[in-house]
Order: sequence, then structure tokens, then C-alpha cells
Amino acid sequence: MNYKEVLNKTEKIIENLNKLNSNIHKLKHKTIQLNKINSSFEKNKNYNSEDTNIVFQSDILKNEFKYYNNIYNIFLENYSKDLYKLSEYIIIILISLKKLEIENKSSIDSIFSTIVYTTQIRNLNADKLKELINNIINNLKIIDGFIKLIENYLEKLSKNNKIKNIHNNNYELNIKHKRDSIILEYKKQCDMFISSIEYFRKSSDTVISQIETSELLNFFLKFKEKK
Repeated sequence: MNYKEVLNKTEKIIENLNKLNSNIHKLKHKTIQLNKINSSFEKNKNYNSEDTNIVFQSDILKNEFKYYNNIYNIFLENYSKDLYKLSEYIIIILISLKKLEIENKSSIDSIFSTIVYTTQIRNLNADKLKELINNIINNLKIIDGFIKLIENYLEKLSKNNKIKNIHNNNYELNIKHKRDSIILEYKKQCDMFISSIEYFRKSSDTVISQIETSELLNFFLKFKEKK
């Protein structure tokens, strides 16, 4: 798996989530600002709220705030579910690898000491989502490292059997089948991971495109530049 490409796409998702969150904060701040302005004017006897559109503008922005805040929370919830499920499967694979009795125990112990166990994260945000993604990448790299360890073990085993004329074909074949099974499962989890990243990257791109091209937000939210 191209880990660099995965990280780049992940960074794009995190960047989009931060932009979305920034937009939510702007909406909230503007709504508070409008409410304060309206409250201050109400003390003025010459002021009539029906003569202005401040309340209307505030109501529109409140609605937009709820809308984008809901999208943000739905995005975090659904993407994190995908990632948690994937993380659990990867841990199951790693635990099963411990049962393989091959030589070079010190290398195996060294590999498994770097496993990151993911726990349910409370108060999800973009940074915590990134941490979860990095944990998955770390554990996928461990499986990748273990596959290389099996490859080296098979190469030495095959060479030793030929040199010493040891008829141990069935054992060697059994290890090869287990290796192939691990590779197949590794590729499956990588494909699922990439598919999830690609889907949520496109989803977040769509949301950001909507924000940046929204005439409604441009009219009700954005500050007008001074001429």
C-alpha cells in the first residue's frame, strides 16, 4: 500500500473538516453578534425590530449553523465507525499472527511491541480522527513487516532443506498457505481502508465546495470588503 498517498488523502479530509468547523464557528459568532446588536438597539425608543432585517438574518444563520453542525457531527460519527471497525479487524489479524510459530522470536516480539490498541474516543474531532487513522496505518505496517519476516523464514527454510536434503515439503507448504492467507487479508483491509478514505475525502470536498460557492452564506455571513 502506498502509505504516503494515504496520508496525503487523509490530510485533505482533516483539512476539509477543519474548514467546515471554522465555518460553523463563524456562523455561531455572527449569530451572537447580531443578537447583541439587536438587544442594544431595543433599548432605543426609536428602534423597531420590524423595521430591520437583523432578526431575519440571525434566524437564517441559526438555521445554517444547525445544518453545517449536523453535517460535521454526522461525518465524524460515520467515518469513525468505519475506522473503528477496520481497526478491530486489523487487531484480530495481528493477534492471530502471534500464533504462528516461526523462528526469530526476538524480531517477532520487536514487531508486536509496536502495536497500537485503539480505544473508543470521546468528544471526537478532526485531530482525534487523524490519530485513529495513524494508528491504523501503524498496525497495517506491522502486518506488512510480519509478512516480510515470513518471507525471509521461508527462504531460509527452503534453502536449508535443499542443502541438508531434508524432506519437509508439507511443513513448508503449510507456512506458504498461511503466508498467502495473511497477504490476502492484509490486501483486503488495505482496500477497505483506501475505499473509506476516498469516499469520505470526496464527501468532505463536496461539503467544502458547497460552502465556498454558497450565495446564501456570501450574502448573510461574509463581511463586505471596504472600498
